[in-house]
Formats: sequence, structure tokens, C-alpha cells
Amino acid sequence: MHGGWRIVVPLRLSDAKTRLSAHAAPRRRDLAVAMALDVLSAAQACPAVAEVALVADGPGIDAVQAAGIPPVLVEMDPGAGLNAAILAGATGAPGPVAALLADVPCTTPEAIATALASCMAGPVIVSDAEGIGTTMLAARGVRDLHPHFGARSRAAHIAAGATEVADPSPGALAGLRRDVDSEVALWDARRLGLGAFTRAVLAHS
Repeated sequence: MHGGWRIVVPLRLSDAKTRLSAHAAPRRRDLAVAMALDVLSAAQACPAVAEVALVADGPGIDAVQAAGIPPVLVEMDPGAGLNAAILAGATGAPGPVAALLADVPCTTPEAIATALASCMAGPVIVSDAEGIGTTMLAARGVRDLHPHFGARSRAAHIAAGATEVADPSPGALAGLRRDVDSEVALWDARRLGLGAFTRAVLAHS
């Protein structure tokens, strides 16, 4: 356990994906859950990961548990924002720890492993496809994990001392960079290749 990573995945369904305006509210909720399930599944399948922690509000916890995916650590969202939720899930991690957003449904175990392998000393980030936000923050220990998710989080994380992970080959981390918070981003995620849970929800849209 001590040599493996803890991945923290935060999820709030109370304000799920309001910018996906082409979908009715219940469908947006289903889509948010499906994307989170794809992220959790990819993290659990990554050989570098020892444990996965879901930090969510009550509806989010219920929805993930109802899906019947393999067990994960579960922490109730403290309700103080995304960064506080990440720290709640990271607390007590015995080894390296990373925050991975719940809306990157194209990510794969291989992409996660590649990003984590880049974290050799100080914290590292994976920036989003637009180069403005952040989809993953990783550190060798919880004391070095300083999340600054929010507006222009890439710049905030770099200012706080994180280093950006470079793609080892063109497009190697494209799926991990593709967060989905708009219709355009969802179209791009379809192009890259969605996880099974998200594909299933969209197939019935």
C-alpha cells in the first residue's frame, strides 16, 4: 500500500454540468455520474494506484455505489468547495496522492500511469486541453498536495510550485486532458473516445 498512489476523485451532483445545455437536468446528472464512473474505473485499473477515494455529496455517493463498481474509499464532501473536498480525500494517504477530476471520461489507466510516473520530486499537474485549467494534480505526499482548482488553475498551480507534465508522445495524454464541461468539449470527447459508462448514457440520449 505504501508504495502505491491514492487517487482522489471529487464529485458534486448538486450542480452537475449546467453548461451542457442541450441535455435536460436529469440527463446532465446521469452524464456526470457516468463520467465519474469512467474516471474511477480507469484509476482503479491503473497498476500504479493502490487506492481510489471518492469525495462526493450524498447523491453522488449513492449514484456511484448503485452502479456496483469495485469498492473505493468514500468520503463525504465537506461542502467547502472543490479544493477542500480534494484535501478531505487526501488526508491520511500513506504514500503519494493525486487529485483527478471526475469529468475526464476519455482517460485511460495508461494515461494516468504516465502522468503519475512524471511525479518524481515536487508536485506535477496535467493541464486541460485548452491549457487554462487542470485535470490532475499529483504529489509525493499529502503535505505537498496544494490544490488550486478553479478559474485559471493551471497558472495557479504552477505559481504554487507545480511542474506541468509533458506528453511523452503527441496526444499521449489527450484523453486525460479532455475535461467535459460544455457541448463543444463533449463533442471533442466523443472524437477522442469515451469510456463505457459515458458511451452508454449518450447512446440513450
